[in-house]
Amino acid sequence: MANKKEEAKLPAELEALFAEDSGKGFEEVTSSDLQIPFLRIIQQMSPQINKKEAGFIEGASGGDIFNTVTNKYWDGEEGVVVIPVYYQLKLLEFIPREQGGGFVGELSASSEEVRSAERDQGTGMEMLKSGNELVRTAQHYVKIVHDDGTLESAIVDMKKTQLKKSRLWNSLMTMQKHNGATLPSYACMYRMKSVEDGNDKGSWNTWSIAHEGMVPSVEAYTDCKDLHSNISSGALQIAPPPSEELLPAPASSEDDIPF
Repeated sequence: MANKKEEAKLPAELEALFAEDSGKGFEEVTSSDLQIPFLRIIQQMSPQINKKEAGFIEGASGGDIFNTVTNKYWDGEEGVVVIPVYYQLKLLEFIPREQGGGFVGELSASSEEVRSAERDQGTGMEMLKSGNELVRTAQHYVKIVHDDGTLESAIVDMKKTQLKKSRLWNSLMTMQKHNGATLPSYACMYRMKSVEDGNDKGSWNTWSIAHEGMVPSVEAYTDCKDLHSNISSGALQIAPPPSEELLPAPASSEDDIPF
């Protein structure tokens, strides 16, 4: 990929052609043909720090935060700055790992499957009558604020033990006021860091989220507002991530620790 210095050397004629042909070649590409990145925390057993795994990210360490599409990563202690745009609670159905594992699909909150789900007292998992697992997943649609000021759409998904962090973040967002009125979620930036947590089952890294300040510019605010409008109106349908990203994490991670 050309860096900024190389881009500055482009002939004026070529720059003009790029501007004239902007977007061409993608006429039939829809949102279902694209994959929005997820922001995830690298756990100690994650493939991102195993050189033998296809998902290995050179230089990354346990506790770092990474982008599932670009593999860009941020030091967990420093964190990444995001602007929250939209929130949804997803009800996802998985085949249990001991039966081969796999993502089945998304369920409606009003469905009979969800209403009849029962929690297994031994594992803490919420089980459907079919024998599959119901995983309640908080999805926060965000804009990553890069160091150069550019924005990138992403999803921060939180499930099981991390649902508490999602609730705390939602509460923090609703506390932001201006002249007594609650600000839109995308009026503020938040820094997401990784911290160690654990119990008698083991230890893992989880989110720590703090208010970072107001949205950096009118342009950034408008960008976030447009994304919010597209999601809330249904104009933008977010494609599900690849099945390997939807699989519950390995048993050694925090996702398999009972509630």
